[in-house]
Amino acid sequence: MTHMLNKTKILGVGFTTAKEEKALEYILDELSKSKKTLQRKDKITIFTPNPEQVAASARSRELRDLLNQAQVSLPDGVGILWGARFLGKPIYARISGVDFMEKLVKSIAERAVITGYLGGQEGVAEATANCLKKKWPKLRVGYASHLYNKGKMIQSDLDILFVAFGFPKQERWILEHKDEIPATVIMAVGGSFDFIAGRIPRAPNIVRKFGLEWIFRLINQPWRIFRQLQILHFSGLIFWEALSSRLKRFKM
Repeated sequence: MTHMLNKTKILGVGFTTAKEEKALEYILDELSKSKKTLQRKDKITIFTPNPEQVAASARSRELRDLLNQAQVSLPDGVGILWGARFLGKPIYARISGVDFMEKLVKSIAERAVITGYLGGQEGVAEATANCLKKKWPKLRVGYASHLYNKGKMIQSDLDILFVAFGFPKQERWILEHKDEIPATVIMAVGGSFDFIAGRIPRAPNIVRKFGLEWIFRLINQPWRIFRQLQILHFSGLIFWEALSSRLKRFKM
């Protein structure tokens, strides 16, 4: 059985409590075991829930159960960090999905590890793979397409697959197909391909450091205002859970 990292729940959604370096070490260790034993029965699924997704899961048991099936659940969004602090949960830093993806690729770029890229708009998966290979020329790419081709993916003998279909389609796809493809590590990466391929600009580091990347994205993608309203819903749910918890303790 695969050893699991510890989790804590925020509004019913489990989040990995390990720091980024520890989570990365865990994934690389499990990947090495798989390569050595040539057995890929245990899959490492990585999801990156953000406040918008957690708010949606609060209204849907199906979405909540979906998110909770990940072996590794990274707190992607400063709102998750703030919510954890408010509730006294052991999450100490935001882990950006796109940054974690790039760090994972960098860690295996010179190893005998084959990567795959699935999703995004037509041509974006290929562009993502090419951009990563420019950074790390020895990176092995076995699959890159916006479409799923089971035969080609099996033939490529992947070790890691990044899936960019957006929430919740990518999470559902991973759980449905994980046992029919060779990859040991399968990560849901949302819009990461667009950032890596340069289709959408990322906020400057100083903006990300202060947790204001959402404002930068809103300026560049005004249509996201409807999605950002979910952050208000998330904040309200966090406040209500904290208040309910305090009232219960007071009654005791």
